[in-house]
Amino acid sequence: MGLETGQDMKPFEMELLESLIDNTLLEEALSFLERMIEKYQDTNLVFLKGKVLYLQGQFNSAIEELTTVIAEDSDHWETYELLGEIYRIKNQFDVAENYYFKATSLNPRAIQSWLGKGKLALQRGEYQVAILSFETFLRTKREEIEVWRLLARSYKEIENYLSAIDAYNEAIEIEPTNQELYEELGDLYEHMGRSDIAKEKYLQALQVEEKTRSVNRSLYNKLSRLYLLEGDIQKTFNMCNELLTLVKDDDEAFFLSGQALVRMGQRYEGTVRIKKALEISAKSEYKEYLNKLDTELYGPKYT
Repeated sequence: MGLETGQDMKPFEMELLESLIDNTLLEEALSFLERMIEKYQDTNLVFLKGKVLYLQGQFNSAIEELTTVIAEDSDHWETYELLGEIYRIKNQFDVAENYYFKATSLNPRAIQSWLGKGKLALQRGEYQVAILSFETFLRTKREEIEVWRLLARSYKEIENYLSAIDAYNEAIEIEPTNQELYEELGDLYEHMGRSDIAKEKYLQALQVEEKTRSVNRSLYNKLSRLYLLEGDIQKTFNMCNELLTLVKDDDEAFFLSGQALVRMGQRYEGTVRIKKALEISAKSEYKEYLNKLDTELYGPKYT
Protein backbone atom coordinates (compact mmCIF):
# COMPACT_ATOMS: atom_id res chain seq x y z
CA MET A 1 0.00 0.00 0.00
CA GLY A 2 1.11 3.55 -0.68
CA LEU A 3 1.48 6.29 1.90
CA GLU A 4 -1.78 7.64 3.29
CA THR A 5 -2.70 11.07 1.96
CA GLY A 6 -5.42 13.69 2.34
CA GLN A 7 -8.13 13.07 4.92
CA ASP A 8 -6.56 9.72 5.84
CA MET A 9 -3.65 11.60 7.42
CA LYS A 10 -5.84 13.94 9.46
CA PRO A 11 -6.16 11.72 12.60
CA PHE A 12 -2.38 11.35 12.77
CA GLU A 13 -1.86 15.08 12.28
CA MET A 14 -4.43 15.85 14.98
CA GLU A 15 -2.64 13.54 17.38
CA LEU A 16 0.64 15.31 16.68
CA LEU A 17 -1.01 18.70 17.10
CA GLU A 18 -2.53 17.74 20.47
CA SER A 19 0.88 16.51 21.60
CA LEU A 20 2.49 19.84 20.67
CA ILE A 21 -0.18 21.77 22.60
CA ASP A 22 -0.03 19.44 25.63
CA ASN A 23 3.76 19.91 25.78
CA THR A 24 3.37 23.70 25.41
CA LEU A 25 5.31 23.73 22.14
CA LEU A 26 3.02 26.55 21.07
CA GLU A 27 5.07 28.12 18.28
CA GLU A 28 5.42 24.73 16.62
CA ALA A 29 1.70 24.05 17.15
CA LEU A 30 0.77 27.40 15.59
CA SER A 31 2.94 26.80 12.54
CA PHE A 32 1.51 23.30 12.13
CA LEU A 33 -2.05 24.63 12.51
CA GLU A 34 -1.54 27.16 9.73
CA ARG A 35 -0.67 24.35 7.34
CA MET A 36 -3.54 22.16 8.53
CA ILE A 37 -6.12 24.97 8.18
CA GLU A 38 -4.98 25.63 4.63
CA LYS A 39 -5.14 21.91 3.88
CA TYR A 40 -8.46 20.97 5.51
CA GLN A 41 -10.49 24.21 5.81
CA ASP A 42 -11.85 22.96 9.15
CA THR A 43 -13.58 25.32 11.62
CA ASN A 44 -12.38 23.25 14.58
CA LEU A 45 -8.80 23.85 13.51
CA VAL A 46 -9.44 27.61 13.50
CA PHE A 47 -10.78 27.23 17.06
CA LEU A 48 -7.59 25.42 18.04
CA LYS A 49 -5.55 28.23 16.51
CA GLY A 50 -7.49 30.68 18.67
CA LYS A 51 -6.82 28.47 21.69
CA VAL A 52 -3.07 28.39 21.02
CA LEU A 53 -3.00 32.18 20.62
CA TYR A 54 -4.88 32.44 23.93
CA LEU A 55 -2.32 30.19 25.61
CA GLN A 56 0.43 32.44 24.24
CA GLY A 57 -1.30 35.50 25.72
CA GLN A 58 -2.06 36.94 22.28
CA PHE A 59 -5.64 37.75 23.28
CA ASN A 60 -6.58 40.16 20.48
CA SER A 61 -5.35 37.77 17.80
CA ALA A 62 -7.19 34.93 19.54
CA ILE A 63 -10.41 36.96 19.53
CA GLU A 64 -10.07 37.54 15.77
CA GLU A 65 -9.73 33.82 15.08
CA LEU A 66 -12.52 32.81 17.44
CA THR A 67 -14.89 35.39 16.02
CA THR A 68 -14.50 33.78 12.60
CA VAL A 69 -15.42 30.42 14.12
CA ILE A 70 -18.71 31.83 15.46
CA ALA A 71 -19.43 33.40 12.07
CA GLU A 72 -19.22 29.95 10.50
CA ASP A 73 -20.72 27.92 13.35
CA SER A 74 -22.92 29.89 15.76
CA ASP A 75 -23.42 26.79 17.93
CA HIS A 76 -19.74 26.19 18.67
CA TRP A 77 -20.07 26.44 22.47
CA GLU A 78 -16.36 25.93 23.19
CA THR A 79 -15.61 29.13 21.28
CA TYR A 80 -18.03 31.13 23.42
CA GLU A 81 -16.46 29.61 26.53
CA LEU A 82 -12.92 30.52 25.47
CA LEU A 83 -14.00 34.04 24.51
CA GLY A 84 -15.52 34.35 27.98
CA GLU A 85 -12.17 33.40 29.53
CA ILE A 86 -10.29 35.90 27.39
CA TYR A 87 -12.61 38.78 28.18
CA ARG A 88 -12.58 37.93 31.89
CA ILE A 89 -8.79 38.10 31.88
CA LYS A 90 -9.05 41.42 30.02
CA ASN A 91 -11.38 42.66 32.81
CA GLN A 92 -14.26 43.15 30.38
CA PHE A 93 -16.63 41.39 32.71
CA ASP A 94 -19.97 42.13 31.06
CA VAL A 95 -18.73 40.82 27.72
CA ALA A 96 -17.24 37.75 29.42
CA GLU A 97 -20.52 37.03 31.19
CA ASN A 98 -22.45 37.18 27.92
CA TYR A 99 -20.12 34.63 26.33
CA TYR A 100 -20.29 32.34 29.36
CA PHE A 101 -24.09 32.54 29.27
CA LYS A 102 -24.11 31.63 25.58
CA ALA A 103 -21.80 28.67 26.20
CA THR A 104 -23.91 27.24 29.03
CA SER A 105 -27.10 27.83 27.02
CA LEU A 106 -25.71 25.68 24.23
CA ASN A 107 -24.15 23.14 26.59
CA PRO A 108 -25.21 23.08 30.28
CA ARG A 109 -22.10 20.99 30.97
CA ALA A 110 -19.73 23.73 29.78
CA ILE A 111 -18.07 23.60 33.17
CA GLN A 112 -15.28 26.12 32.52
CA SER A 113 -18.03 28.64 31.81
CA TRP A 114 -19.65 27.85 35.16
CA LEU A 115 -16.29 28.35 36.81
CA GLY A 116 -15.80 31.65 34.99
CA LYS A 117 -19.30 32.76 36.01
CA GLY A 118 -18.49 31.92 39.61
CA LYS A 119 -15.26 33.92 39.58
CA LEU A 120 -17.05 36.93 38.09
CA ALA A 121 -19.83 36.69 40.68
CA LEU A 122 -17.30 36.41 43.51
CA GLN A 123 -15.51 39.54 42.29
CA ARG A 124 -18.82 41.41 42.23
CA GLY A 125 -19.89 40.24 45.66
CA GLU A 126 -22.75 38.18 44.21
CA TYR A 127 -22.04 35.30 46.54
CA GLN A 128 -25.19 33.22 45.98
CA VAL A 129 -24.55 33.26 42.23
CA ALA A 130 -20.93 32.29 42.87
CA ILE A 131 -22.03 29.38 45.06
CA LEU A 132 -24.46 28.08 42.44
CA SER A 133 -21.81 28.34 39.73
CA PHE A 134 -19.05 26.62 41.71
CA GLU A 135 -21.37 23.85 42.86
CA THR A 136 -22.46 23.26 39.27
CA PHE A 137 -18.81 22.96 38.24
CA LEU A 138 -18.04 20.56 41.09
CA ARG A 139 -20.85 18.20 40.14
CA THR A 140 -18.70 17.27 37.14
CA LYS A 141 -15.15 17.85 38.42
CA ARG A 142 -15.15 17.16 42.15
CA GLU A 143 -11.37 16.79 42.31
CA GLU A 144 -10.65 20.48 41.65
CA ILE A 145 -9.21 21.73 44.95
CA GLU A 146 -9.09 25.39 43.95
CA VAL A 147 -12.82 25.42 43.20
CA TRP A 148 -13.62 23.95 46.63
CA ARG A 149 -11.58 26.82 48.10
CA LEU A 150 -13.54 29.37 46.08
CA LEU A 151 -16.78 27.75 47.20
CA ALA A 152 -15.68 27.87 50.84
CA ARG A 153 -14.75 31.54 50.48
CA SER A 154 -18.16 32.31 48.99
CA TYR A 155 -19.96 30.59 51.87
CA LYS A 156 -17.77 32.43 54.37
CA GLU A 157 -18.77 35.78 52.84
CA ILE A 158 -22.46 35.08 53.53
CA GLU A 159 -21.57 33.74 57.00
CA ASN A 160 -22.69 30.22 56.18
CA TYR A 161 -19.76 28.85 58.11
CA LEU A 162 -20.93 25.24 58.32
CA SER A 163 -21.08 24.97 54.53
CA ALA A 164 -17.69 26.68 54.25
CA ILE A 165 -16.25 24.10 56.68
CA ASP A 166 -17.83 21.29 54.66
CA ALA A 167 -16.24 22.65 51.47
CA TYR A 168 -12.78 22.72 53.07
CA ASN A 169 -13.25 19.21 54.46
CA GLU A 170 -14.25 17.94 51.02
CA ALA A 171 -11.04 19.42 49.62
CA ILE A 172 -8.94 17.95 52.43
CA GLU A 173 -10.43 14.52 51.78
CA ILE A 174 -9.30 14.80 48.15
CA GLU A 175 -5.84 16.14 49.01
CA PRO A 176 -5.01 15.37 52.66
CA THR A 177 -1.43 16.65 52.41
CA ASN A 178 -2.40 20.12 51.17
CA GLN A 179 -1.09 22.35 53.94
CA GLU A 180 -2.89 25.47 52.72
CA LEU A 181 -6.30 23.84 53.14
CA TYR A 182 -5.71 23.18 56.84
CA GLU A 183 -4.38 26.70 57.31
CA GLU A 184 -7.36 28.32 55.59
CA LEU A 185 -9.75 26.15 57.59
CA GLY A 186 -7.91 27.28 60.72
CA ASP A 187 -8.32 30.90 59.62
CA LEU A 188 -12.04 30.29 59.21
CA TYR A 189 -12.36 28.86 62.71
CA GLU A 190 -10.41 31.80 64.12
CA HIS A 191 -12.75 34.17 62.27
CA MET A 192 -15.63 32.31 63.95
CA GLY A 193 -14.06 32.91 67.35
CA ARG A 194 -13.08 29.25 67.75
CA SER A 195 -9.37 29.71 68.39
CA ASP A 196 -9.23 26.28 70.04
CA ILE A 197 -10.17 24.51 66.78
CA ALA A 198 -8.13 26.98 64.73
CA LYS A 199 -5.08 25.93 66.72
CA GLU A 200 -5.81 22.26 65.99
CA LYS A 201 -6.02 22.95 62.26
CA TYR A 202 -2.77 24.96 62.25
CA LEU A 203 -1.04 22.09 64.06
CA GLN A 204 -2.45 19.62 61.53
CA ALA A 205 -1.06 21.83 58.78
CA LEU A 206 2.41 21.65 60.31
CA GLN A 207 2.13 17.87 60.62
CA VAL A 208 1.55 17.46 56.87
CA GLU A 209 4.48 19.73 56.01
CA GLU A 210 6.69 18.09 53.40
CA LYS A 211 10.46 18.37 53.33
CA THR A 212 10.35 19.60 49.74
CA ARG A 213 7.93 22.43 50.58
CA SER A 214 9.23 25.81 51.70
CA VAL A 215 8.62 26.69 55.36
CA ASN A 216 5.17 28.15 55.96
CA ARG A 217 6.07 31.02 58.28
CA SER A 218 2.52 32.22 58.70
CA LEU A 219 1.47 28.93 60.34
CA TYR A 220 4.13 29.20 63.02
CA ASN A 221 3.28 32.83 63.66
CA LYS A 222 -0.47 32.24 63.79
CA LEU A 223 0.05 29.50 66.36
CA SER A 224 2.45 31.69 68.34
CA ARG A 225 -0.10 34.50 68.48
CA LEU A 226 -2.83 32.13 69.66
CA TYR A 227 -0.57 30.72 72.38
CA LEU A 228 0.33 34.26 73.44
CA LEU A 229 -3.34 35.28 73.65
CA GLU A 230 -4.05 32.21 75.76
CA GLY A 231 -1.18 33.10 78.08
CA ASP A 232 0.83 30.00 77.16
CA ILE A 233 4.08 31.92 77.08
CA GLN A 234 6.47 28.97 76.94
CA LYS A 235 4.70 27.48 73.91
CA THR A 236 4.82 30.89 72.22
CA PHE A 237 8.55 31.10 72.77
CA ASN A 238 9.17 27.51 71.67
CA MET A 239 7.13 27.88 68.50
CA CYS A 240 8.96 31.09 67.53
CA ASN A 241 12.34 29.52 68.22
CA GLU A 242 11.42 26.52 66.08
CA LEU A 243 10.66 28.86 63.21
CA LEU A 244 13.85 30.86 63.74
CA THR A 245 15.93 27.69 63.47
CA LEU A 246 14.38 27.14 60.03
CA VAL A 247 14.51 30.75 58.81
CA LYS A 248 16.83 33.30 60.34
CA ASP A 249 15.09 36.55 59.50
CA ASP A 250 11.40 36.28 60.41
CA ASP A 251 10.49 39.59 61.99
CA GLU A 252 7.20 38.38 63.47
CA ALA A 253 8.89 35.43 65.18
CA PHE A 254 11.41 37.82 66.75
CA PHE A 255 8.59 40.14 67.82
CA LEU A 256 6.38 37.45 69.36
CA SER A 257 9.25 35.64 71.08
CA GLY A 258 10.40 39.02 72.38
CA GLN A 259 7.00 39.61 73.92
CA ALA A 260 7.12 36.13 75.44
CA LEU A 261 10.52 36.85 77.03
CA VAL A 262 9.28 40.16 78.44
CA ARG A 263 6.30 38.39 80.00
CA MET A 264 8.65 35.75 81.44
CA GLY A 265 10.56 38.55 83.18
CA GLN A 266 13.48 38.64 80.73
CA ARG A 267 12.92 42.23 79.67
CA TYR A 268 16.37 42.94 78.23
CA GLU A 269 16.48 39.79 76.08
CA GLY A 270 12.92 40.41 74.92
CA THR A 271 13.68 44.01 73.96
CA VAL A 272 16.70 42.88 71.93
CA ARG A 273 14.47 40.53 69.94
CA ILE A 274 11.82 43.15 69.33
CA LYS A 275 14.45 45.63 68.13
CA LYS A 276 15.70 42.92 65.78
CA ALA A 277 12.15 42.59 64.42
CA LEU A 278 12.06 46.35 63.88
CA GLU A 279 15.37 46.24 61.98
CA ILE A 280 13.90 43.67 59.60
CA SER A 281 10.54 45.39 59.14
CA ALA A 282 9.51 48.85 60.39
CA LYS A 283 5.99 47.84 61.34
CA SER A 284 4.03 50.23 63.53
CA GLU A 285 3.09 47.34 65.83
CA TYR A 286 6.75 46.82 66.71
CA LYS A 287 7.41 50.52 67.26
CA GLU A 288 4.35 50.85 69.48
CA TYR A 289 5.37 47.92 71.63
CA LEU A 290 8.91 49.23 72.02
CA ASN A 291 7.52 52.64 72.94
CA LYS A 292 5.36 50.98 75.55
CA LEU A 293 8.41 49.26 77.04
CA ASP A 294 10.72 52.23 76.74
CA THR A 295 8.30 54.82 78.12
CA GLU A 296 8.63 53.28 81.56
CA LEU A 297 12.29 54.31 81.63
CA TYR A 298 12.92 57.09 79.11
CA GLY A 299 9.65 58.32 77.60
CA PRO A 300 8.59 57.81 73.95
CA LYS A 301 11.47 57.07 71.58
CA TYR A 302 10.45 54.93 68.58
CA THR A 303 8.37 57.25 66.39
